[in-house]
Amino acid sequence: MTFLLACDTSAGRIDQACSSNSDCASNELCATGLCEGGIGSCIERPSTCEDVENPVCGCDGRTYQAECFASREGVRLATNQACICEDNGGCVDDQFCALDDSCGNPGTCLPRPESCDPSDTQEVCGCDGVTYPNECNAFQSASRVSALDACDCATNDDCGQSQFCNAITCDGPGRCEERPAGCPPEGPTVTGCDGVRYDSACVSAALGVRVRPDS
Repeated sequence: MTFLLACDTSAGRIDQACSSNSDCASNELCATGLCEGGIGSCIERPSTCEDVENPVCGCDGRTYQAECFASREGVRLATNQACICEDNGGCVDDQFCALDDSCGNPGTCLPRPESCDPSDTQEVCGCDGVTYPNECNAFQSASRVSALDACDCATNDDCGQSQFCNAITCDGPGRCEERPAGCPPEGPTVTGCDGVRYDSACVSAALGVRVRPDS
């Protein structure tokens, strides 16, 4: 297929028209603004990128740290945000479906950490019901985090009569904690995972109800 040259007068250069990266030089990217089809121009891939966090979703289904990192790999952008996923099956192999405040809701594909700090000994409970040495290890295993402690319950029924199953999510496993015997008269109101508004997190805990993460 033969393409005409695209003239970019504002930049003072003439770019090679293209429909895919195969129409460009090895150090160039075919920028069309679409994942499939369309006619664009060959632009030079960046050789280095600033270490900034502005996640974007590439047309290859991978979340990149920023647009520059996608362009460096010769990948067009699908969206200007991290790739959306329902579960790990919606992400490429070395990424996982992450969301801070839920085990079951849709999330975003993020890279699994390559290494973790061994000095981090804050155990966490993964949404898969496994206790991990720290949050990083959970992410390495492609698990979201449900509680900032070891797993020992799924519901209040797994805990003692004076306890409840608490977590930072509404729908994942957690840790048995004592229900407060009394609460201060005042405190910032919160919304429980049952949808009820409580006078404070203490009151919610006393009734055995987790607090919504976005409360």
